[in-house]
Amino acid sequence: MRYQQSREESAEILRRALQLMSPHPVGYHPLSYAVWYEHAGALNPALTQELEKLLGGAARLTDAEICRLHALHIAARDIEMFELAQRELRELIGRTEQDTGAAENTLQHFTDMLRTTTDRLDKPEVPAVRELLADLLAQAAQVQTVLRDLHAQLGKQREEVAGVIERLERAQSEPQRDPLTGLANLSAFRRAFETQEGWTDFAQVVLLAVDVDYFKRINDTHGHVIGDKVLMSVAKILREQLAPEDLAARIGGDEFVVLLGGKPLSTAAALAERIRSAAQRTLIVQPDGAQFAGEVTLSIGAASGRAGDTLETLRQRADAALYDAKAAGRNRVALAEQLQQL
Repeated sequence: MRYQQSREESAEILRRALQLMSPHPVGYHPLSYAVWYEHAGALNPALTQELEKLLGGAARLTDAEICRLHALHIAARDIEMFELAQRELRELIGRTEQDTGAAENTLQHFTDMLRTTTDRLDKPEVPAVRELLADLLAQAAQVQTVLRDLHAQLGKQREEVAGVIERLERAQSEPQRDPLTGLANLSAFRRAFETQEGWTDFAQVVLLAVDVDYFKRINDTHGHVIGDKVLMSVAKILREQLAPEDLAARIGGDEFVVLLGGKPLSTAAALAERIRSAAQRTLIVQPDGAQFAGEVTLSIGAASGRAGDTLETLRQRADAALYDAKAAGRNRVALAEQLQQL
């Protein structure tokens, strides 16, 4: 959905949305923002109706409930609009091809008529008429050539648009956000890497592989509720530390990746150290208000890109550095380039 509010109106809606969000134990992530923003701005009557029904029972909404509301009242609406646009686009392409084909047929008929008339007037006493008809035939042949080329071009464009529609359909069917953390998932991360333009110098691209230390032990000892809070806290740290042009994703379990464009390895290494340090200072609160006993530490591997890299080759080097950080005792940053020098 494209919002039409002015900057000032949006700021006021966001202020109200944050007030409405604060009493609930939900993450401050894109799905949550969207749900509360549309509710606060009275932009989605069906969403507001269900929210008010839930809130009327003094319920405190969870992340799972917010994700359900987003899927039902926002994502489903956007998918419906997307499908409508697809149908209209296909119909437009079909009508354009039909019109072009009809124009070609009409011109061919006109050309045939001119040839027939020329043959009938092929007499010595009407040389001027015959000359005029010859000129008309030549012009009609030129127009026909243009229309034929146009028709061929439309055919190519139709294939290109079909490819775009296929990619959009794939994007529609594949979730792009990790529902727990609100970060991009692996599918979205791959797409962002593969479609990124302007990366001619891969030496200015760095990938961080981030892993929560002893995460299985945290889950086994303190339960999955605490484990989820750890993951959401790591995601929050990544959002706070990264620049708008950087991209972070949760790719499974306790594994995160960060793609940094336009940064040398030294800058990326300093950023990774800030992320590691911030995680170590994190306090996790249990549902009963007690603090989670134990540190949250991260191991991070960093690798800079090379010419001809793919996401897989870059991830492989970042993962190798990550394993080195774990082997060296965890809670540290390791650089792939240092491994290569050993």
